[in-house]
Amino acid sequence: MIEPLISFLMLLAIVSPAPADAASAPDPVQACRAWIEERAWSDQEDDPQSLVLSPQAACFDGAIASGALGTLHAWIDAVPEATRPVLVVRSRGGDSETALGLAEKLQARDASVHVVEACASACANYFYAGVRDRHVQDGSLLLFHGGFSGHRRAQALAALEAFLDGPQGAKVAHPETSRQAIRQTLDALQVRQDALYHRIGVEPRIVHGFDGLDVDALDDAHCGGSSPAPRHFLYFDDAQMARLGIAPLSGRTEQDPQRVNAAIAARGAEFIACLAPEAEFAGAVPRAG
Repeated sequence: MIEPLISFLMLLAIVSPAPADAASAPDPVQACRAWIEERAWSDQEDDPQSLVLSPQAACFDGAIASGALGTLHAWIDAVPEATRPVLVVRSRGGDSETALGLAEKLQARDASVHVVEACASACANYFYAGVRDRHVQDGSLLLFHGGFSGHRRAQALAALEAFLDGPQGAKVAHPETSRQAIRQTLDALQVRQDALYHRIGVEPRIVHGFDGLDVDALDDAHCGGSSPAPRHFLYFDDAQMARLGIAPLSGRTEQDPQRVNAAIAARGAEFIACLAPEAEFAGAVPRAG
């Protein structure tokens, strides 16, 4: 009687339905994607929003600004220790320091980041490139235009000098203190940024390669043809992303220059993006200081 009973129990286990919570639990990536796609692209600037689906998963759609990520910080701080957080994002970018702060937490928790449609600027630099487990919706735009670097520090100092030379400059009581504050702040941010990359094998050249790059000298074919629009962004092809350590684990970005820029134009942007040149995005990067 034992063998027939065992056979019956095994059959029962095979045909029994899965627990209701496992069978009915929605895919958080699909749920976030549906929520994001219901929102207008114009909401990026005017109404950045976060949606926490569960203790494990959250969505973000919008520009990255100081104060815009409070919900996400609270969410990831509360994610159970044994759980891998999942963040699904669409963003034109925004404030780099704000994005870096959340990216450090995402990396520390080995989060999974999924890009829907577009991830540019600070989103690409930090949310996407700052984690190992990164994914893109097929055909998404992944656009870069530099980060914290010696070039950015020089630009900030030049802007300060222009201000000091202007009519309001006399109101700055201690110009050298202001210069030193800019140097220290930006150098510290570059150290944090580069450490974020080094910890997971990402080449910091993804941002430092922009230093001194003359985008106007790039072949028009890399930019989808001749255009008077400013060349504000670059993107990488599959081989470049693999070499730089930022290839997605699933999905493939849009890489045809004409289709990339058609997608940018469809969002009402008045700039274009170009396929990154090879030389500037290979080799070692000097450290801050």
